[in-house]
Amino acid sequence: MSAQPQWEVDALEAAASLSTGRVILDEPGDTYYKRVLGEANNTALTIIDQKTPLHYYDWVTHPDEDEEESAALAFGKAFHCATLEPELFRDTYSVLPANAPRDMRRFRDAKKPSDETLASIDWWDSWEARNAGRVMMTNASYDLAVAMAESLRGYVMEFDSGNGRAVEMTGADLFDSCEKEVTVRWVDEETGLPCKLRADLWNRELRFAGDLKSARDATQEAFSRAINAHRYHVQHAHYCEGFRAAGEALRSFAFFPVEKIRPFAPASWHIDPISEERGWAIRQRSIRKLKACMDSGRWPGPTRTIESIGIPAYGHYDIEETK
Repeated sequence: MSAQPQWEVDALEAAASLSTGRVILDEPGDTYYKRVLGEANNTALTIIDQKTPLHYYDWVTHPDEDEEESAALAFGKAFHCATLEPELFRDTYSVLPANAPRDMRRFRDAKKPSDETLASIDWWDSWEARNAGRVMMTNASYDLAVAMAESLRGYVMEFDSGNGRAVEMTGADLFDSCEKEVTVRWVDEETGLPCKLRADLWNRELRFAGDLKSARDATQEAFSRAINAHRYHVQHAHYCEGFRAAGEALRSFAFFPVEKIRPFAPASWHIDPISEERGWAIRQRSIRKLKACMDSGRWPGPTRTIESIGIPAYGHYDIEETK
């Protein structure tokens, strides 16, 4: 009898550890972001549905190869920290001065290094010693993260606290009242797959959760397009389902986008009922795809036979009639 595949062992262990859904306030990021085949989070469901099961399988089994994604994630992490925990941000991140000399430390063992090279080595050694343990950011990235965070924290909104009356508060008032980076783990009722989410914000008393987003344009029309393009309505459905499964059904889930260019305009949006229904349907389609692949052990790519393909509609627009 063949040995049980490791992916199946991991998935079964993850599901078995969840007798009921639960909210975890202190799960380390490294633990949450570990990729387990068959474990459904928003990113996994997006990849398997928008691309193919093969892309999802590769994403799980080669987690160290998304260098391009890592650069965007690194800035996103800094922006989140600056917004949700400003004091921790100041203790964690360091700014690389704009006038920093070119890093010449690779020539440290050169036979006859120039005075410029020696000065560069001394500067970088001294700077790194003073900033040991901190995350280095360029001046431009640091200033951008701070500007976006300050805009979102200073944003004045009307928030329905559940008593039928809207209360005026700033983003900082709301964010500081919430638990940050909250993990929820549960087993999906239909498929039996282990699921997880990581919410930026959660307030049990208000039955509220929220997520920060950086945006090109936070206005209604533009952010509506972003919701569809990035499947934020599907994320909304997955998160609401997770809190419900953990016995913490939400009254409100909101997105807080802030623009990445001046004036760093902030906004707050929640998904309307029609889009919420569509997000739920796509979430179910995505997790069923994952379940089917787990059951079969197959991870197909775009096609399984030689199929016909045509050019997109816009490729026909500029055809000129010939006589």
